[in-house]
Amino acid sequence: LSGELRLTTSDNTAILFVQKGTLVSAYLEKNFLRVGRRLVENNAITNEHLQECLLLAQSESPQPRIGKILIEKGYLQQRDLEKAIIEQGRAIFFEVLSWKEGSFAFSVKNIPKINDISLEERIDHLIIAGIVHLDNLS
Repeated sequence: LSGELRLTTSDNTAILFVQKGTLVSAYLEKNFLRVGRRLVENNAITNEHLQECLLLAQSESPQPRIGKILIEKGYLQQRDLEKAIIEQGRAIFFEVLSWKEGSFAFSVKNIPKINDISLEERIDHLIIAGIVHLDNLS
């Protein structure tokens, strides 16, 4: 299937975009580590570089993606951005797997738009990896 899977729990909402059974992007509305912060924590960029690029992004309309600015400024390599985005998507998916209750809706009307960088993770593989991840946490 292709479309948007929206999962909602009492304090958060996740939006997973799927194309032909493959997760291409994932977002949490609250409480997640944004890509820029993840890059700083992984020492791929400095906090100063992130703040500089965030200010640049805010001054442009429409706002460009922060990763694009970091690469254009020479602060980040494309492969490091791709790695951070994939890590973020997997972390969001694993977070959703840990939810004990909630509701979901799937919409084929909201076909995912492929970004420059997509996760391209098969859902069945992610579920298995997520179960192992959750098992290791307990």
